[in-house]
Amino acid sequence: MRRSMILAAMLLASSPNTFARDALLDDQTRGQIAEFELFEFAAPSDKGILRTFRFPKDADDGIYGFDVSHHNGTIDWAKLKAQGASFVYIKATQGKNFEDKRFKANWKSSKEDGEILRGAYHFLTPQKGTGREQADNFIGLLEEAGGLQANDLTPVMDLEWSFAKVGGKDVDLWSQLQTKEIVTIASDFLKRVEEKTGRKPVIYTAASWWKPNIGNNQDLNQYPHWIADYRNSSINNGAPAAVSGPKLVAWQFTDIAKFAASGTVHFDANKILAKDLDALKGK
Repeated sequence: MRRSMILAAMLLASSPNTFARDALLDDQTRGQIAEFELFEFAAPSDKGILRTFRFPKDADDGIYGFDVSHHNGTIDWAKLKAQGASFVYIKATQGKNFEDKRFKANWKSSKEDGEILRGAYHFLTPQKGTGREQADNFIGLLEEAGGLQANDLTPVMDLEWSFAKVGGKDVDLWSQLQTKEIVTIASDFLKRVEEKTGRKPVIYTAASWWKPNIGNNQDLNQYPHWIADYRNSSINNGAPAAVSGPKLVAWQFTDIAKFAASGTVHFDANKILAKDLDALKGK
């Protein structure tokens, strides 16, 4: 018995899907990143925060959903679905050894309690592991939580500003790399996830980050885009400022969406820019 227990422990320790992870505590919210993006890149007329988007009264012209992380706390999934949300993306991991402390609970309860279509996303970082290592962290946690089921949405890679303190200032660490280095990390992550899940992932990004960092490089163009853009001008135009080349499948247009059931809690709201949710299935 003792020998078999030791052998089992050795096999567990050597498993590529077993990680010693740290819980995310001080990761930035999308709202914090959005404030930076609007302040740095938006025209003066677009620097204000958008009106609150309210479910369900404002969600009557398409397919809407939201994304969550531990910042959103415990969620009443059934009430959110009842008020017009069709899908949710849940933060799983960041870097090669960080996990969102609420991912497993959110992954399970969103399906069992809310019966809402769900997907998982990873926040890619430039300094915490290779693309493959980060993919294995993401895939490992996803498998521990029950895995990707047939009706789940395709995985998403969040590729945008990754801030850290450098010389007392907040610096986007991606800006310290060459385009080919960024593309290599991202491509390695995407290929590994597609290899392990059989789904083509989606890239979540913002055009104002993508253009100076990726530019005209087309190596990632095969992956559809989910664009974050909160500008009033984009709202008025009915579409975000996108990147030329990749297919555009979804738009995150605010981080201050509310549900009648959510009290003072705000959510990131997203709209599908396709005829149906098959655009986010990755099949």
